[in-house]
Amino acid sequence: MTAPDARWTLAIDHGTSTTVGAWADVDPRDGWVRVGAVTVDGAPGMPSAVLSRPDGAVLAGRPALEAGTLDPAAALLRTRPHLAASTGGPPELLTQWPRPTTAVDVATALIAKVLRAEAGRRGTLPSSVILLHPASWSAPAREALRQAGLAALSAIPYTSPDQLDLLDGPRAAAHRLGGQGRLLVVDVGGAATELAVVDRGGDGTGSVTAMRSVNVGAEVLDDALAQLILDRSPPHLAARVRFGGDLEAHRAWYRLRTSVRDAKEALAAQGTVAVALPVLPPENPVPGVVSLTHADLGAMLAPGLEEIAQGISALVGPLSGPRPAMLVRGGLTDMPRVREWLAERTGFGLAHGGDPGAVSATGPASGAAAWAAERLNLGRR
Repeated sequence: MTAPDARWTLAIDHGTSTTVGAWADVDPRDGWVRVGAVTVDGAPGMPSAVLSRPDGAVLAGRPALEAGTLDPAAALLRTRPHLAASTGGPPELLTQWPRPTTAVDVATALIAKVLRAEAGRRGTLPSSVILLHPASWSAPAREALRQAGLAALSAIPYTSPDQLDLLDGPRAAAHRLGGQGRLLVVDVGGAATELAVVDRGGDGTGSVTAMRSVNVGAEVLDDALAQLILDRSPPHLAARVRFGGDLEAHRAWYRLRTSVRDAKEALAAQGTVAVALPVLPPENPVPGVVSLTHADLGAMLAPGLEEIAQGISALVGPLSGPRPAMLVRGGLTDMPRVREWLAERTGFGLAHGGDPGAVSATGPASGAAAWAAERLNLGRR
């Protein structure tokens, strides 16, 4: 790889469930800056999974998730909350001997994979790397994320700590949407939902003036869906997976949980999906399937959506001035009418209009990459 290229920037969003990257590039044909998603292992994003093998090899993303089917105890999933809980002291070990790993190590592996994927595709390094974080993160948590980014950069020649910066997700999402004035960003993540009011300036800057966290996230729904599938499975299989306690039972639960995660996108798009039951001999030597529909999700989603709506009212109610428009994003909000229900329940108009990029998985990352490009004065004005 050659030295940093002054024509492109990179932003990485290390989420609880999924890690995504986006670039901002100066188009040589017309000089305008354009954004796009980073492709990792053939997909626009990757599971936030890391697995350290006994031989010392570290797998990140989809390969780690797949390797975990054989060694589920070694797969590290949903580690961002540990990073968020950093206090500035010694990093907490997420696994014990013989493969000790910290939340910073996991974040480093995920950041490095996205960085190497896009830099390897181009053959040049970005002039700036932006890491996203929730607006509510403490200074020690942000510093832990920064250390992960610095570790990823330090392993690549010609890089410098000066290339790294951090930006909160609400401002990045608002920058991707564009416009001016007050914006309410509702981001339904894997572990929780972040609510933030962003005041957008006319010069492309912004500030978070109010924020609140609601304990509603996609991972809880995944667990509930997996339990629903077990409720509809043969009783002997469900009992073995739930109470077996042996390695094969752990593997079966891991495979089922992974299948549910992958099935949600199809369920959102098609309205129904068939989830394969895990093979667990001798009780279940032949795989079966359980169907899920939108109707199955109603009872599960309703309490969480109501809690989010109440959080919105509590956050925005004390604010004076005009009511902000609302940008609703995150995996669960792709389910039919979730955004519309929140808008009707709270009385806030939806802000993204017909722009699918503003609510996509890479929306905040692409906004952060464009923000970095503007700070470097790349492209035409």
